[in-house]
Amino acid sequence: MMSIRAVNSLSHYTDWTIGHVHSGALGWVGMISFGAIYFLAPRLWGRNRLYSLRLVNWHFWLATIGIVLYASAMWVSGIMQGLMWREYDQEGFLVYSFVETVEAMHPYYLIRALGGLLYLVGGLLMAFNVWKTIRGDLRDEVPMGAPATQTAQ
Repeated sequence: MMSIRAVNSLSHYTDWTIGHVHSGALGWVGMISFGAIYFLAPRLWGRNRLYSLRLVNWHFWLATIGIVLYASAMWVSGIMQGLMWREYDQEGFLVYSFVETVEAMHPYYLIRALGGLLYLVGGLLMAFNVWKTIRGDLRDEVPMGAPATQTAQ
């Protein structure tokens, strides 16, 4: 998409480009790295499994929702930013100043901060889970998707 001249001229130097890069960095590079750490941690320290698979699930969903909020807020604000920078009045002057574009993007910055916070919380859960795995702790939990065991009557 960004190789199309009309799209590139609108998105160049805006938050769209930054959101595009962050979606790949957080989504692809980050998630592959998390998966590699989850795979390697028990093997490197001779453990049978991770401390908690439920924490892995929480981490995945927090990070995924964080990426979606982060990147989509930047994509939308980038398009708005590009359109505001393109608008001229009848005399050929820009309609919006740089400060006005930043003011208009304020709600998207808040959404971006929330997305980044969710991604960070997911990463902290991963660090806690790996730390407990290295210590050799095991959480007593029913595997996800397994039926709850019933007590004998």
